[in-house]
Amino acid sequence: MAKVKDEGFGPSTKCVHIGSEPDPAWGAIVPPIYQTTTYAVPSVTELIARYSHKKVGFTYTSTGNPTQRAAEVKIAALEGGEDAAVFSAGMAAITSAITSLVTHGDEVLAPRELYGETFHFFHLLEEKMGIKIHFFDTANVDKAEELINERTKLLYLETPTNPTLKLVDIARGAEIAKKHGVTTILDNTFASPLNQAGLALGVDVVVESATKSLSGHHQAVCGVAVSTNERIRAIKSTRGLYGQTLDPFAAWLLLMGMQTMALRVERQNSNALTLAQYLEKHPKIRKVHYPGLASHPQHALARKQMRGFGGLLAFEVEGGLDEVTRMFDHLKLVKLATSLGGVDTIATIPSISTHGDLSPEEKARMEITQTLVRASVGIEDFGDLRRDFEEALSFV
Repeated sequence: MAKVKDEGFGPSTKCVHIGSEPDPAWGAIVPPIYQTTTYAVPSVTELIARYSHKKVGFTYTSTGNPTQRAAEVKIAALEGGEDAAVFSAGMAAITSAITSLVTHGDEVLAPRELYGETFHFFHLLEEKMGIKIHFFDTANVDKAEELINERTKLLYLETPTNPTLKLVDIARGAEIAKKHGVTTILDNTFASPLNQAGLALGVDVVVESATKSLSGHHQAVCGVAVSTNERIRAIKSTRGLYGQTLDPFAAWLLLMGMQTMALRVERQNSNALTLAQYLEKHPKIRKVHYPGLASHPQHALARKQMRGFGGLLAFEVEGGLDEVTRMFDHLKLVKLATSLGGVDTIATIPSISTHGDLSPEEKARMEITQTLVRASVGIEDFGDLRRDFEEALSFV
């Protein structure tokens, strides 16, 4: 049976069909898990062809596997890239993508608001690899151009940001980078490829924690990078050196999760916007951070570069940590947990969890307070979510 080629299909069709063709051996509708470490090669001629990349084939699962490959093909189609590489974690994708591009003496530009582990990795690059990192105002990517010099190799973007959902103007950042011959990487985790098309907006490489919206069920830890064939070959080479290959079973869970992604994301977008609107009017909530709200300072940019506003929002509870604690103590459906993009609604306190290792000064610069709550909204009936928050907030 022929492989399904992307012929301008809609997102849900891509999620279901691309990379998920019936197994050619037995016709199984569900792609099999190739739980093997190595592969028998029929001849020396074939061995030479595979290792010289003159013929498609597999030799060892740390460099490639049919289940991994199916997931990569599907993700590349969703992101609009030529190829993709899957990884053992989101940070594995980020670190391999970055270090495949920069070396000692190079300089990197990044917004000040970043995922906590990415922020720490940039400091590690400075301390251990002699790579200078310059941070710029997240909401004003034009400031990045003032920092570019002959040593600048990478403009790294993350939007919406973790956890306060500020936005970076992707197209403007890509325009500035191309003008100066600088490569761009975009962390698209909070948006997902269904809500934001980074490559179409001009960036060179998109990375995501595929643990989140792509997988969508809190079952598999994985990451992905998407770009041109040439860049993905370089990233995969770095992936192999770091030992960051995705396990076949996790790749299969990712592949299965992506088949329902379009439906999940559509419902999460709707639920998150409705919850943000409800919380914005609640007397116990000081402020809500969500790009879909008209009150968001970058709402116009969100409408320009996003197809949907995502399932993530953050809000600040009136009072202090005691009041936030009482709210969590009385939530029933919403669980206190650290992740995002799954079918169930979960929430966390970034100042303790995702960004807990940052200094007080760094937290203040990123507007991360003890009363800031980050919520990943799931696919539940909204009436039940509203009632859960309403009851919990009555104890604040």
